Amino acid sequence: MFPSADRSRKRRSRDRMFGITTFGDPGCPGDFDGPFRENIKVFLDECAEPELYHIEGMPAWTITLQESDNHGDRCTLLIVEEASMHALHPHCDHCRCIGWSHHPVSNKRWHFIIPAPEFEDRPVPTWTGAGLGGKVCPQCSDPVPPTLFSCPSCGEEAVVGSILDLQSHLLHGVLHSNGFGHLLRINGREKGSKLASGREIMDLWDRICAMLRARKVSVEDVAKKRTLEFRLLHAVAYGECWYGRWGYKFGHGSFGISQQMYVKAIEAIRGMPLNVMAPHFEGVDQDVLAIVGMYQRISCQNLQTVGDLIRFMMELKARLPLHPTSKTFSKSSKDFEKKNTCGNISNNPAVDMPCRWSVKRLDLATQVIVESLKGCEKKWMPRQDVRDAARVYIGDTGLLDFVLKSLGNRVVGGHVVRRAVNPITKVLEYSLEDVNGSAANSNPRERGQPEPVCEVGRAEVLRDIVYIYKHVLESYKPAKRGIKSVLTAIPTASRIILDTKQFIKDYRGEITRKCANNEWDMDDDENLRVMCTVVLKDDVPLRNRPSPPAELVVLPPHATIGDLKAEAQRAFRETYHIMKNFVVESIPHLDGDDEDLLFGTIESGSTVIVDGSGIDMRSDWRYEGGNDSWIVDCPCGTKDDDGERMIACDFCEVWQHTRCGGISDFDAVPLRFLCHRHANIFTSGRCSSTSFPSVQYTYGSNPFIVF
Repeated sequence: MFPSADRSRKRRSRDRMFGITTFGDPGCPGDFDGPFRENIKVFLDECAEPELYHIEGMPAWTITLQESDNHGDRCTLLIVEEASMHALHPHCDHCRCIGWSHHPVSNKRWHFIIPAPEFEDRPVPTWTGAGLGGKVCPQCSDPVPPTLFSCPSCGEEAVVGSILDLQSHLLHGVLHSNGFGHLLRINGREKGSKLASGREIMDLWDRICAMLRARKVSVEDVAKKRTLEFRLLHAVAYGECWYGRWGYKFGHGSFGISQQMYVKAIEAIRGMPLNVMAPHFEGVDQDVLAIVGMYQRISCQNLQTVGDLIRFMMELKARLPLHPTSKTFSKSSKDFEKKNTCGNISNNPAVDMPCRWSVKRLDLATQVIVESLKGCEKKWMPRQDVRDAARVYIGDTGLLDFVLKSLGNRVVGGHVVRRAVNPITKVLEYSLEDVNGSAANSNPRERGQPEPVCEVGRAEVLRDIVYIYKHVLESYKPAKRGIKSVLTAIPTASRIILDTKQFIKDYRGEITRKCANNEWDMDDDENLRVMCTVVLKDDVPLRNRPSPPAELVVLPPHATIGDLKAEAQRAFRETYHIMKNFVVESIPHLDGDDEDLLFGTIESGSTVIVDGSGIDMRSDWRYEGGNDSWIVDCPCGTKDDDGERMIACDFCEVWQHTRCGGISDFDAVPLRFLCHRHANIFTSGRCSSTSFPSVQYTYGSNPFIVF
């Protein structure tokens, strides 16, 4: 074994605590640049406190997290080590749904859990499924509410679940020994978190994965806000899912959806022009028009697309009080307006105020600011934007600040410079209008009258968001009235976004953390980092699957070919269950004897294939997706299990989505089913099952028969 760094093995004291907002940052509690399977061992040994009692037979460690100050709230990060061969579910359904079903079953997986606040006062050994009141279905593995005795999905009698099955955790993520993992659950303040919000908990998980050099992590985005699918709402507002701010990208689409289809669907909805959409709702739904008009007026800017509208509404909801308020501008803003009403516009230039600049420089700065306001496309321009535009021509920021402070309802040439505080953003803004223009009487801010800070409260904004979601995104209402337009395809684009639930972040765990965070993509590690892969050959060729992901091996610069073989052998033995007796015999594309140095023969970052023996291809734990060789061939184009509900044809045993077969997700699975390929055989009388009553469904031009 070649350690990547010389670390002390001294046990940390039990009362050591870490800040929840800094834990996982570089150097806190440490830097780990080896492969994940090694990093997790060192991390638990040096930074976590082992529990004296196992939890449900599994070893566990704890880390205490607290707020930045020493007197803040605290929570416990629990790390549970689960051995796959002793697990209730040795195969990983999450790997199967994301497209990693060909990965061999890992020897171990580590669960990172922050339990719900109500369990913090209990002793850690009582944090079990029985102790926390959790139930689970033994057949479909779905969690069952404590008040029910059987599974609502399949009717199977519920049993006491594991701590790994509970839905109330504030954080639950799992990492396999090969560095691939899944984020299973994030719950913030809405679920009772007192120490951190959902974003802060997500930040913590992201730093943990980066610190331990995880490879890839997936997440299934099924979060809801009230009755709204949040992945659709957030994608329309920001162009990506909520997890996108942490680098999670399109991973796997259901029903044959590709990444290109997903991106195009988001662009289609976000870019829908409001001025094109509005005529469709004339005489159809005046409420939509009223909502659009109201928020355009509140925003004090031109909301041009549906994406602009929903983003503004979501950001406004987060800033508003729960109920509408009758407060007006701040006191300073009202005092300013009283002094500068439209009936008392001052034409005294800035030069009337005592200052250290010459009249010529003051006039020049004033003209530059006016020209900047003329070139602005929006009616109101934030102060910082005005300042930045003027700095292109005038570098003296003190001069610009002085002139901007003096400009407010002042006449400069043939224009009036207006200044007011935006009631929503609280930012000082400037506007320009002609002296004889009528715009001065069109806006309360420009008339010197106090304007309400907000016309609606948080509950009202949420109600309007729900209305736009239901009547524009989910079901384009004008389409029901016979109005045909390209915009009536919006519900189809929404369906594509909703059918994309799986997202992945690549942490690039095969390189150092420093390299992963720089722009040059070059590793400054002096050690030799080699990616080793192996080809799995099944006795039955039809059961062969793609090779597992390459394993990282870290060697010193003076390592030999024999050292590489030994480290690769140890890496695969420690990672996968079917390779616990694996023996590396050769490296086909690497010439030389075991005593020959690798220096000059192979470069750091290279990938090599190793050959050997001792792989148990007859084991029941061969692949994470299970050992069954079943065929998926759905009319939507899906060729593999994507986690959606499926049904098999009783004639050819080929699987396809129930939804693509005309069977609703809310309907029970029929006892017998024929795919479109064999429906004609049945209807022509050549099928022996004609004694069963049948109903025909249609998906596009493909008929299906169910019994």
